[in-house]
Amino acid sequence: MAEQSESTVNSQVIDTISAVATAVAGQGPSSAASMLSLVSAETIGLGMYNAIARQQADATINSAAVASLCARMLGTSPAADPAEAPPPGLTAAAEAQAQAAIRVLTGLAVQPGDPEGAASALQRLAAAAAAPKAGS
Repeated sequence: MAEQSESTVNSQVIDTISAVATAVAGQGPSSAASMLSLVSAETIGLGMYNAIARQQADATINSAAVASLCARMLGTSPAADPAEAPPPGLTAAAEAQAQAAIRVLTGLAVQPGDPEGAASALQRLAAAAAAPKAGS
């Protein structure tokens, strides 16, 4: 039997290694390109998300500014004749707020804590309601 030298390699092994090396070398650029596309898509997505979030924040700030301005405009009415009666809607709103305050103070007057303060506040409200009106 003839001994083969250790330096000789089977041709099938050489072909297999060559095929694997070619496949790996061919997949390198496509892997890099797909990774670049993925990173680009993610970057564009985050940029769009940030733009939308900024627009929403701007819209919220604008709405708050407009609401604040409207409140200021409505709060400063032109000088009215004191003899004029307030509009009926304003009177009803004031009465509803007074009734709510009376309910809260009545509830506080019977609870532990500061019943004397609540009772004195109720007395002040009653005195203010019974006081003669200016111009009557």
